[in-house]
Amino acid sequence: MKKQILLLFMLLGIGITAQQTHFGIKAGYSLSNLSVKSTVGKLSYDPKSSFYIGALAEHTLNDKFSLQAELLYSTLGGTFKATSTGTSTVEVEDKTTFGTLQIPLLGKYKLANNFALAAGVNLGAIISAKSNYKDSSGVEKETDFKENVNTFNIAPLIGLEYNLENKMFVDARYNFGISNISKIASKETISFLQVGIGYKF
Repeated sequence: MKKQILLLFMLLGIGITAQQTHFGIKAGYSLSNLSVKSTVGKLSYDPKSSFYIGALAEHTLNDKFSLQAELLYSTLGGTFKATSTGTSTVEVEDKTTFGTLQIPLLGKYKLANNFALAAGVNLGAIISAKSNYKDSSGVEKETDFKENVNTFNIAPLIGLEYNLENKMFVDARYNFGISNISKIASKETISFLQVGIGYKF
């Protein structure tokens, strides 16, 4: 009898734990801003619009607090534009694209009316780095420069989530680029905004 009671409590405990942890999927829009400082000064890049997609796991601690971990894939980067003058004027455009895996780790505080504040850190890994150069003279070139970037980076983040009906939610967050992702530039960072929608099982 004692063994049966102990087994019952163990099963109840597993059931409670399972109810406190939810899994989900999400996808959305990313807007990234690449900042490059070199020996010749700061280069100005236009923001890059892209997408992200991934999965999440949320563990509820109590009525107000929860912890959330995610695994996302996203492309980030920017576009550099310049005008070269010499014997002739040439318009230059260089698009930089990073393929990234991201692991956001969040603490969430539930507010009223289905809102929740989120803060944490995004652990990133750059898995590809390519540059697409073209100019008005007709020159086009794609360069793989993965060997010139630091693979791992970190970005503090803040965000807001709103829970809809039927287990759907929308969220928005901003990731602050603080890590130097370049091995050759004096300082190269990337910050990005993410706005998306998801579903929790």
